[in-house]
Amino acid sequence: MGMIAPRPMSIVVEGLPTTSAKIRALAAEGYLRADIARFLGIAYQHVRKVLEDAGSREGLQRDVAPSTAPKSAPAAEPLTVDVLVAAGFTLLGTWTAGDDGIELEVPAPKRPGVYAFAINGTVQYVGVTQGTFHQRMYQYRRGDPGQTTNARINPVIAAELAAGRIVEIYLAMPDPAIWNGLPVNMAAGLEEGLIKRYSLPWNVRGARG
Repeated sequence: MGMIAPRPMSIVVEGLPTTSAKIRALAAEGYLRADIARFLGIAYQHVRKVLEDAGSREGLQRDVAPSTAPKSAPAAEPLTVDVLVAAGFTLLGTWTAGDDGIELEVPAPKRPGVYAFAINGTVQYVGVTQGTFHQRMYQYRRGDPGQTTNARINPVIAAELAAGRIVEIYLAMPDPAIWNGLPVNMAAGLEEGLIKRYSLPWNVRGARG
């Protein structure tokens, strides 16, 4: 049997002459002391004193009906290239396998922004650069062991190329915005939003691109 929901606070206190009476009635109805204090616009200590003087321990914790089964968060959906392109991303080109490791098919622009690596129409990785795409892609090409993300992603791309798959690169260069006279980094916000919303196999939560 489910728990009976408490009546609205305004109904519970209707017609009660004093604040103390309202506190006792709300606590008896099942409301938390903090909620009572906020509703009545009084200090939490006032609510506690009234209930303790009445010998009541109500309002300390709301009863919670036991869950019949654990609830799991819904799995994030994959991010497709179609979604990126519809939002304004453009295709730069692909990664290729060269004599010295992975290489870019075409030079990357010398501008900052958000980039994405995709295979078979599905985005695998999203990152942001505050420098330029040219510098950032060069860092991926080197796979410097001293730079964690570069060292991790470089061999992943190389393995995909060795398996005969095409790794595409998509770019977005959103302009900075202003919020109430303050600057907003749209690129950083775009990257964070994509990582939070979509399933991106190569991204590590909490790591920056």
